[in-house]
Amino acid sequence: MGSAAKPLPAIDTQSALAAQAALAGQANGPGEASGVDKMRELLFGNQMQDYDRRFSVLEERFQQRLRDLESESARSLSNLESTIKKQLESVAGQFREEKDLRADADKELERSLREHTQALEKRLAQVSDQLARQERDSTDSLAHEVQGLREEMRRRQDDSRATRPDRRICAEGSRRGAARPPPRP
Repeated sequence: MGSAAKPLPAIDTQSALAAQAALAGQANGPGEASGVDKMRELLFGNQMQDYDRRFSVLEERFQQRLRDLESESARSLSNLESTIKKQLESVAGQFREEKDLRADADKELERSLREHTQALEKRLAQVSDQLARQERDSTDSLAHEVQGLREEMRRRQDDSRATRPDRRICAEGSRRGAARPPPRP
């Protein structure tokens, strides 16, 4: 149908006569099968040898192509393996580097936190001392003021007692004042 017909094997006349003679010369019996084989050999022998040769060339080409594919596959796998190893080593190196950087950052953060905590504790102690000092000063000042007010109150009380007339004198004077007329304006 669209493909060219294969040429039929050419049988030369000598081969045909030889095959006919071989068949005629054989008797019926066990040798008859070998005659058919001889005839087949005479008629199709060249073609069979040609097919054997072609199959052997195809088999050799197939074997060579198979060896080529095996070596190409081995090279490709080897290249892939080395590429993957390099990438894994690179990723592992990046991972280690990042791990080290994070560890360093953690140490730095810990150190900074410790310093800030110490500075805060020191400042808190200073503020506490300052508040205690101010409390003592205020308490002392207040106690001094209270003492001063008490002394002032005692002094005024003592002054008031000294300047205040005795009750008996006041009582006598009030009796006399009642008998005296009020002063005129």
